Amino acid sequence: MTEKMQVTIVGLGLLGASAGLALHRYADRVTVVGHDRNPGLAAAAKRAGAVDSTDWNLIGAVSRADRVLFALPLNELRSTLSAIAQDLKPGCVLMDMSDVKTQVMAWAAELLPSTVHFVGGHPILVVESLEPAAARADLFSGKLFCLTPSTNAVAEAVHLAADLAESLGAKPFFLDPLEHDGMIAGVEHLPQMVAGALLDLAAQSPGWQDMRKVAGSQFYSSTLITSGDGHTVAGSLLANREQTLRSADALIEKLAVWRDLLAGGDEEALAKQFDVVLAEGRKWVSAQTRGSWEEDPAASELPTAGSVYRDLIGFGKWRKSPERTKRT
Repeated sequence: MTEKMQVTIVGLGLLGASAGLALHRYADRVTVVGHDRNPGLAAAAKRAGAVDSTDWNLIGAVSRADRVLFALPLNELRSTLSAIAQDLKPGCVLMDMSDVKTQVMAWAAELLPSTVHFVGGHPILVVESLEPAAARADLFSGKLFCLTPSTNAVAEAVHLAADLAESLGAKPFFLDPLEHDGMIAGVEHLPQMVAGALLDLAAQSPGWQDMRKVAGSQFYSSTLITSGDGHTVAGSLLANREQTLRSADALIEKLAVWRDLLAGGDEEALAKQFDVVLAEGRKWVSAQTRGSWEEDPAASELPTAGSVYRDLIGFGKWRKSPERTKRT
């Protein structure tokens, strides 16, 4: 009987537990071992069937692994790589899921031995809840999974990393680490900073005690920060500081243009600007929910109200059935 491949997942929150559930479609070929420094999360992942076993000792969890998948905040990744570097199985392929790649790739090059292979990863997801209890096997199905191998990466290791992403149901999307970080600055890091600034502005307003009573879905969606704590989001922004600052400067210039339109009182010009961005937004929602980035002629027919968000996170009529893959 062929020995099963061991995949170790370090970090058993929403992403880690969902990855484990997805991998259990290959239970005849894969053994999933989990580690989390929070014993409650580890126990919950075991009860949910996301992992076959857990190991409270990080070294014990990874030393026999053929693949290691890190589902950790960026600010925990460097110390974790340093801790396990000398105890990894030769030939092991490691992949992370953090939202900054240039810094992570530099840490991997600095800390890991030449006997193992690291490929940067980042799944692109839109989720309703970040709670570990929301983990599900189809979380990655049909979604892009960015892969950022180094320029000297071994081709076979890159193929194996892509196989791992596909085994989760995702679609590998290869990018240069710097290119990835530039794009993420504009669509993830800048929005988090803007959300924080908007919430700060409102909360520091003398009228906040009454303003908060009339704040509805627009305020909620505009101030949603998809990180669990301040250190997590600050760590990502600082690790991608130059790219995010460029995006912030561009936003300031763009906001000045929109302010001038409002100040000028030209309803037609302002409405035209909104129509342009609404059309682009509908195209993006359509592509995200379909899991396809080909032009969709029906995109302009998508609704613009609250049902868009419901559809986007997977509960509306546009939801795709989970895709099953054969490779592990």
